[in-house]
Amino acid sequence: MPDIEDVLVREFTTLRRGWGLQHTVLRERMGPTIARWCELPPGAGDRDIRRRIGEAIEEIELGPDTAVIIRAALAIDSAFRFPTLSEREEQLAQHLHCSVRTARRRVEEAFRLLAQEIAARRGPDNLDDPDRGWLVRRFRALVRLDRELPELIEERTIVAVRDGVRRISARFSVPPTLDGSGGERAVTADVMQGARITTAERQGQGHFYYILDLPRQLERGDELTYTMVFQIQDGKPIRDYFAFVPLTTCESFHVRVRFDPARLPRTVWKLDRTPPRVLADPPAPGPPLPVDGAGEVGLQFTDLERGYGYGLSWLP
Repeated sequence: MPDIEDVLVREFTTLRRGWGLQHTVLRERMGPTIARWCELPPGAGDRDIRRRIGEAIEEIELGPDTAVIIRAALAIDSAFRFPTLSEREEQLAQHLHCSVRTARRRVEEAFRLLAQEIAARRGPDNLDDPDRGWLVRRFRALVRLDRELPELIEERTIVAVRDGVRRISARFSVPPTLDGSGGERAVTADVMQGARITTAERQGQGHFYYILDLPRQLERGDELTYTMVFQIQDGKPIRDYFAFVPLTTCESFHVRVRFDPARLPRTVWKLDRTPPRVLADPPAPGPPLPVDGAGEVGLQFTDLERGYGYGLSWLP
């Protein structure tokens, strides 16, 4: 049986030829081992393939020079988007202040290192890992601020990107209170339909992690929709925003906030690709969004990037 490291090297060699990841009909150039590594969903188009491979590379700590070399060889970065690998290697030689021959050798070394890291992390397939093997196709979030206790209702449609998915994970975080009182936040969670909570863990004062058992085993390409509801029980004030920070691929996100008609906000604005560390900064209102007759504001997001916040913020 071929060594997975050698298989990955060969598949990356094919992938970086010509236009690299800027090539059309990428699926025909994708090797099955790379597709499994980046958990490529069935039917993914060129745009999704580029994003998935780029995100998967970012998750591996390779060092700044190695990362630049890999992204250049695959034509991910705009400065290296030339129609041939030879042209990208010539540009890379200028960037690294070395000869073209050295640049080519470093490309080979970088992809060998990448293959080693992937092989080392992959290990034996763990079908029980709830954090892997699936992605979010559609996510709809309804934040209810018109009730006595703040409530979030989430409906997610997931799709399996490998066979044998039996469990998935879910996370929920409550930002620190505005008054700085701190302490552990009291949150309840329940699955309304589509799965069952089997494990609930508190991770810090306001972060919660759940493992959900699915009603049936999902094979690659299977979809499942489930609904969860979270309620903040402690009566402490919440931050004046709702942000979703995807940690796995999310293809579509729709958020709607329903305000109390007796306490409508002064203004509401969009949070789009916001770094999480910025969310707790003093508010910086953007273009105002209209609140409809039901006291609601809704937005749709696509092409979400992992690790960034998307949602709504408001001034009370």
